[in-house]
Parts: sequence; structure tokens; C-alpha cells
Amino acid sequence: MKKLIILLIIVFGTLNSQANPWIQKADFGGTGRHRATGISIANKGYMGLGHVNGTGIDIDYKDWWQYDPASDSWTQKANFPVLNHGAVAFSTSTRGYVGGGSALNGEFYEYNPITNVWSQIASCPLSVGDVQVFSVANKGYVYLGNQLAEYAPLTNTWVMKANSPTYFGTWSTSFSTNSSGFVKSGAAFYEYKPALDQWMVRTSFPGLTSNGGAGFTMNNKGYMTCGYVGSLALVTNEVWEFNPGNNQWSLICLFPGSSRRFPVAFSINNKGYFGTGTNGINMNDFWAFDFDPLGISENDLSKININVFPNPSSDQINFDFSSLEQEIVTNSKIQLFSSDGRKIKEEAIQNTLHTINRNDLTNGIYFYSILYKNESIQFGKITFN
Repeated sequence: MKKLIILLIIVFGTLNSQANPWIQKADFGGTGRHRATGISIANKGYMGLGHVNGTGIDIDYKDWWQYDPASDSWTQKANFPVLNHGAVAFSTSTRGYVGGGSALNGEFYEYNPITNVWSQIASCPLSVGDVQVFSVANKGYVYLGNQLAEYAPLTNTWVMKANSPTYFGTWSTSFSTNSSGFVKSGAAFYEYKPALDQWMVRTSFPGLTSNGGAGFTMNNKGYMTCGYVGSLALVTNEVWEFNPGNNQWSLICLFPGSSRRFPVAFSINNKGYFGTGTNGINMNDFWAFDFDPLGISENDLSKININVFPNPSSDQINFDFSSLEQEIVTNSKIQLFSSDGRKIKEEAIQNTLHTINRNDLTNGIYFYSILYKNESIQFGKITFN
């Protein structure tokens, strides 16, 4: 498994740089750390808290920083009331809410970005920490095990909602769309619909099964990246997209920075932002994720579903482009990479059914990138056996 993750890093590094939707931004204003907390309010991001413990001494933080995408700059704001790591956070259009974690039980605090003041609110009935909660329609949702509590800022009250059909472990990952919250714990993946107070089973997470990753939302789709796989020492850098409309996951790319666990992510104006975390080294780097590789409409993007079959195969693998418009087909190509990161094929697409023949390729895993006008529109792996 370690070898596979390293090879994925190598392969992504060889892809056309224009296909990379990640852009490194100004480093987080505080020191490197993990199990920090982050949210967005209006057009600003906020991060802070967390800890470092690599020397055996646990050092907690309570600093709180504002990120301005317009100037790519950080400004330190009022400290959180207590030193804390593993806290949970959600936001509305005007306020942020942080609570739980290592130093608190059900206590929560509201952050007002205009006055730069923290104020204690009603305590949550759940003692939460090390999960990523979500917000929908200006209400917050906090989960613990199979329990769910809803916070209504207008009345400063918590209400217990429908139990989930499974128990979510610690270091789960979540994101929310306009109407639902989504929670992943290992490979298990569920949607909560507040309007119906109902949980639904969705397609299981197909990537390297991990916890301790980060999730965010863009254009009403969810994105998850990084985390640990099986043990804390083994971390991943896969970036997956979930489309609620067709209940499908897609491997988008690989995160180009250091793989890590326990990072923080949030969204501002349909861009994702991601930073901090650890892989044994505590990090303070910060990245933006801007995934619109074609610069075309969402309607056109929804048509990009290139079926790859049979996979695995002993002799040839087909790529079905029939769902795409002809202009996209004739301006696309496939790059094929070996498991050690070497580009071994590059073929122009001429027909809606394109075949890659095994020829002298040996048994094993290969990685492909389909590019339209030098922009990656699908990335994945194939196997010859």
C-alpha cells in the first residue's frame, strides 16, 4: 500500500501542469499544527486552534486567523476562549460556531467577524470532538456516534434529530450542499436531509479507505482529500469528487503537496481552501482548489463520463467517449503512465470508442489522464493481468 501511494504521487507530478487544479497560497499565519479548526463566513476564511505533540509534549493553541482570498493574506483575530484541539466548527452566512474538542464538552462559542468577539451560546447535548460537522440553510449539525443535534442560531437552541443508521467513528469527514449534509466514516457514506429529518445510504467511498481527511463543497458537489489509511503513519493524497445528482464518485487528481492527516478545509465562492495537518511534520502550508478544467458550463461538465472497460483486462481496454460532444472528442488525447511514473503512451482520440492495446505492456497497474486541450478531464488507473 505504501508503494502504491508513493507511485501515485510520482505519476501526478508528471502530468501536464495545466491539469493541476491546486494553487499554493500564502502560508497559514500561525505555526504548523494538526487537528486545527476552520470555517468560512461570507467571503473570508477562518482557521486556528489545534496542537502539536510530536515530542511527547502536547502543545495546544487558541489563536484564530482570518484569510482574505482577495489579497491572499492572513490577519490574526481574537483568540478562542480556551486552548483546544479537535474542536468542531460550522458557520452560517454571518457567524461562526466552535465547540467541543479536547478542552470542552458540549460548550460552544459564537464568533462575530464584524465585532471580532467570541460569545458563549447554549451548550450542545453531545460532547463532540475530532469529527467534521456541517451546516445547511443557516443551521448547524453536530454528530456523535449515531446521534445528531441541530443548532438554530435564531433561537439559540439545540434539538436532537433522527439517529443515523450507523455509528460514525472519530476523524470522520463531511461536507454540505445547499440542501443536505454528507458524512464519510471509512468507506461508509451517508446523506442527511434536514427538510425530511432523514438519513440515506449513498455510494460507498471508493478511494483508499481513510479517516482524518478534509472535505469541502464547490458548485454543489463535494470534495474529499488526504487522511490516513489503516494506520496513522500511512497517509494518502487522493482527491475525490462526489456528485449528489448521480450518486457517483470520481477520482479528480492527486493533491500535489505533502500527503497528510488531520488537515482543515473550507470553501469560499466556489473555491476550496485547504491547509495545516501532519505526516509526522506539522504543516502550515495553504492551498486553493479551483476545479473547472474546461472553462465550460456545468451542463457540459455533467456530460463528461468516460466509461473505461473492461478493467482489469488481459489484452485491451476501451475508452467510451460517446457521451461527449464531437468537438471535445476530437480535441482530446490519452496519456498513459507506468507504475514508476514514466509516460509510455500518448494517443490522440479520433473515434468515440478508443482502444489501448496491451501489446508489450507487462502485468500491473497503469495510470491514465484524459486531456481536452491540455486540460485533464479524467484521471484514473487501469490494470492489465
